[in-house]
This record gives sequence, structure tokens and C-alpha cells, in this order.
Amino acid sequence: MIDQLANRAQEQDQLYAARLLECLQAMGKQQTNAVLLTLQGAQTITPYQRYPQQAYYFGDGHWRAFYHCHESSITDQREHGHFHFFTREQVEQEWSHVIALSVDHQGLPINLFTTNLWVTDGEWFEADYLTQQMQYLLTANDEDMPLCWFKYMLLLYQQQIAKLLKARDIELKRLCPRESEHCLVDRSIYFLSMLDIDLNKQLFSVLKAAEAVES
Repeated sequence: MIDQLANRAQEQDQLYAARLLECLQAMGKQQTNAVLLTLQGAQTITPYQRYPQQAYYFGDGHWRAFYHCHESSITDQREHGHFHFFTREQVEQEWSHVIALSVDHQGLPINLFTTNLWVTDGEWFEADYLTQQMQYLLTANDEDMPLCWFKYMLLLYQQQIAKLLKARDIELKRLCPRESEHCLVDRSIYFLSMLDIDLNKQLFSVLKAAEAVES
């Protein structure tokens, strides 16, 4: 049973990697990437401004994303800016921040991180709830660019994202074991968890494993 679950998870990762690679190849043919598509030819980039202003909606309306830059890098000197990803269960519900994804000046992902509530506002949910929201990405038809990039990046890294969210909750309890609500608005606390990533290595690892099984 455990082996079957592991094999199924591996097959899913291989599918997400293959779909993400297709999306990257499609953008490559147009000499673009998720950041360039999002900026839509903007000649100047205003720090803290959201791109696009109205955000992207995907996952059948249960997910949204926008991109922005800071005056100086907040995660890594290589960073150009980062995407913020949010989710919600119902239309009338406030959005809840799930994860942020930093990219370098070539549009390549360099790290994932979670933030304190005051950074993004909205609802605050624990890790398990936010992780379950990934289900809305599985059935959504988000194959246009850059939505396909958002969808399959989140799915490919969902295990790492789940761990980052759990680490976020643990860190919050460590910092404020009695008054977590006070911690949520404490502006001295910005990051709660972070992970450096290498998309090329991730894709190679997953797809190489698929080739080994087939051979």
C-alpha cells in the first residue's frame, strides 16, 4: 500500500514536471517568461506596484497571483521580484496568502518563502487547510500562459510548500507561544520560513526518475 502511494505520487510529480516543461518550451518559443508576460512590456517598474493590477485568477477562481518588486531585494541579491500566491474557499471569503516565489533577473525561480500576516493581510489559516487548497489546481483548465506556469510550479513544489507552511506555523508558535494574534501584526517579523530552489535540478530529478522506470 505504501509503495503504491509512493508510486502514485511519483507519477503525479512526473506529470507536473512534463506539463511545466511544455509550458516553459511554449514560452521559450515566444522568447518570453512568466515575469515578462506579467509585466506586459512595462518600460519602468514601480516598486511595490502589483503586476497585473487586478492580479491573475486561476484554479477555477480559488487562486490568484500577482508580481511585484521591492526597492531592494528582500530575499536574495539575485532577486528581481516575487510572485505572491493566494487562495480562498468561497467567493465571499477574504484571500489567504499561501506562498511567495522569488525570481532572478532572467525570470528563473530562486526561492519560496512564507510571510507574516501583516505583510499581505487577508485571512490566516493553518498549513493543512492551505495545502488542501491545491486540489482546485488539479481539475482547473489553466493551460494559457502564464497560468500554466503558476499551476504546475505550485503542483511540482507542493511537498516543499507544505513543509514551508508547517514550518511557518511552528515558527509563529515559537515566537509567540501565548499570543499568536499579536505576532501576526508584529512588523519586526517578516519571514517565517524560506527555501532556496533550483527548477532545472527539480525537473531533471523528476524526469530522470521517470526515464529510469521506463527503461
